[in-house]
Amino acid sequence: MRLWTIQGIGIYEQLQREGVAFCTKPSWSEEVNFMDAYHWMADQMRKRIGEPPMKEIIFPMWAWYQYHSAKSKKPTKSPINIPQGLSAYMEIEVPDHEVLLSGFVNWHAVLNHCALDNWKMIDKKIDLLDKAAGRRLDFKEYPKEIREEIEKSWEPIFDLDRRDKEVGLKHKRNRCIQATFWMLKQEHIISVEFFKRENDVIKKIDKPCP
Repeated sequence: MRLWTIQGIGIYEQLQREGVAFCTKPSWSEEVNFMDAYHWMADQMRKRIGEPPMKEIIFPMWAWYQYHSAKSKKPTKSPINIPQGLSAYMEIEVPDHEVLLSGFVNWHAVLNHCALDNWKMIDKKIDLLDKAAGRRLDFKEYPKEIREEIEKSWEPIFDLDRRDKEVGLKHKRNRCIQATFWMLKQEHIISVEFFKRENDVIKKIDKPCP
């Protein structure tokens, strides 16, 4: 499966050193915490494509299957996608059975702990709980059965053949589709470009010196 991934230069250097790279700790801004969402995605991968090949692997690696649509698959080389510092923009080929595809737009329901499928009924239950508490409850404060119902509602992000206006599931060819996999291998790399970003200025550079 042809994919594109943009990784900090440390991942590329690990690939060169060890031949493989994987995720033991996801990186994100200090202002947000998506640990629950990452754990959920990892659990879904175990169910759908199997256990990680190494016990050290805790979280998936991310790539794009199609960034905008079937006609616009490659991610843009813009400040939205290129991180600060040095990074490697890699075109890769990963065996299909090692990849789990999901809808990127609806992935935000997972990140924000919002119901996706059957959301109207679930939101009514949540509203009653919030009113009884006199405040907006945190996801972890909801009863277990409500949390499980919300988590179950996220599973349509994997159904790329389903079309549902209420859930926001467009035709597959018009969706932003992300890819997750357990491990990136040096042999997966088809091509690589290197970039340096300082604030919002991005420059393509030659291969960084080790």
